[in-house]
Amino acid sequence: MKYYYIRNSLNKKVIGHYPQVKEVKYNCHVWNDPLFIDRFHFVKITVQPIVANAIIYAKAKLTDLIDSSSMRFTSKLLISDKLKSILESKRATGMQFFKSSVFRDGNEFEKFWVLHTYEFNMEYINFSKSKIIVRIKKKQGGTELKIVEVSSMEEFLKLTEFHKQKMEIVSIENICLNSDVKEDFFFIKTAGQYIVSEKLKEEIEEVGCTGIEFQPIELSFNEWTSLGGEREKIYGKT
Repeated sequence: MKYYYIRNSLNKKVIGHYPQVKEVKYNCHVWNDPLFIDRFHFVKITVQPIVANAIIYAKAKLTDLIDSSSMRFTSKLLISDKLKSILESKRATGMQFFKSSVFRDGNEFEKFWVLHTYEFNMEYINFSKSKIIVRIKKKQGGTELKIVEVSSMEEFLKLTEFHKQKMEIVSIENICLNSDVKEDFFFIKTAGQYIVSEKLKEEIEEVGCTGIEFQPIELSFNEWTSLGGEREKIYGKT
C-alpha cells in the first residue's frame, strides 16, 4: 500500500489567500505560561491547555486543514470537525483534540480543533531502505550533507544522539515503510510529519476535505515541490 504525508495546500484557488493566517490571538504568554499547548511535546496532556486562535485573511477560505505554522504549534494540526471525525475514527490511541476557534472578519468559527499527538511509530520505518541524511558542520563554516547507511531504529537513535551532541541534524528523506504497518494514520517524529495510508487518503478526498495535499513519502520535499514536479502536476501551481 502507498503512504502519504499530509501537507497544507499551496494552491490559492483552494485556500483563497496565501498564507491563510493573518495574525494569531495568543491567550497567554507563550514563552512563560506552562499551560500553553506547545509546551507539551509528545506526552499525553492531563490538564486543560491554553491554545492560540488563528485570525485568517478576509479572502482566505475556511479549509478543513489550516496552516498553523505561524501559531507556534510544533507538530500539531489545525483541523475542522469533518477532518477530526475521520482521523479519530481511524486511530484509537495517541491523539488528543482541543478546541481552537478560527476568526475571519470579526466572526468566530468554533468547529476547529488542534490535534496533539503523543504517540509516534518509528518502528514502521525500514531504515535500511530509507535515505538518512546528516547535516555535518564544516570547519570553515556552514554545513554539508552526508548520506549515511542505517540498518535499524536503535542504530538511527544512536546516530541522532551522537550528532545532537555536536549540534548537527539527522533527518530522513525518501522514507520506506515496513510491510507490517497496522495504522492508517500515524506520526513519524524524526520526519516531523503525519502520514496516511492510500485508503485513508481516498476517504478524506471522497468526503471533500479541503486545504490538504498528499505527498508520497518516497519523494523528498524538494522532489515534490520542484518547478513542474509531481506536486504541480497533481495540485496545480501555487
